[in-house]
Amino acid sequence: MNETPAAAEDRLRAHRTWRAGTLVKVGMLGAVAFALMYAEFNLPFFPAFLQYDPGDVPTLIGGFALGPAAGAAVALVKGVLFLLSGKDEAGLLGTSANLACSLAFVLAAAAVYARERTRRGAVIGLVAGTVSMVAVMSLLNYYVFLPAYGLPPAAIPAALRLTALFNLVKGTLNSLLTFLIYKKVSPLLRSR
Repeated sequence: MNETPAAAEDRLRAHRTWRAGTLVKVGMLGAVAFALMYAEFNLPFFPAFLQYDPGDVPTLIGGFALGPAAGAAVALVKGVLFLLSGKDEAGLLGTSANLACSLAFVLAAAAVYARERTRRGAVIGLVAGTVSMVAVMSLLNYYVFLPAYGLPPAAIPAALRLTALFNLVKGTLNSLLTFLIYKKVSPLLRSR
């Protein structure tokens, strides 16, 4: 089908507008995600260095409303702001772990939801995201992060079990929050 020059220009303008609007939404969600990182607290039965924050909720909302790539971009904005703030005492290593955790979560969850945009798809996506986050972070913790923190090899298996359980709880809490508020805020993200 041949497209007239005017139609091609309109399509291109609409695409550029969508991209600009998406960039604004990604930036706003990234800033909200970063702000929510300040709401961190300790969970019972976990050591003080493992703190929960709801910063991945805007990441998941962005991924569900705008697609997996946008969700990943929200996670990246959150990570860059986190690093630049100096808030993370572990510096680049802690920010890298946080970013890897967020990306494993949002990419899996949003990819499933993009294929099935129903309540069932959201639940399956959130479960897949949580499982992905636990699996990816278990591998990265075993091979990269725990050794980089200077943990002796003999202590890694116990630390790995603890961090895997923490990531499972964190993923479950973020999934529940996302499930409860997504439908209320998604119309704001889809409006043009």
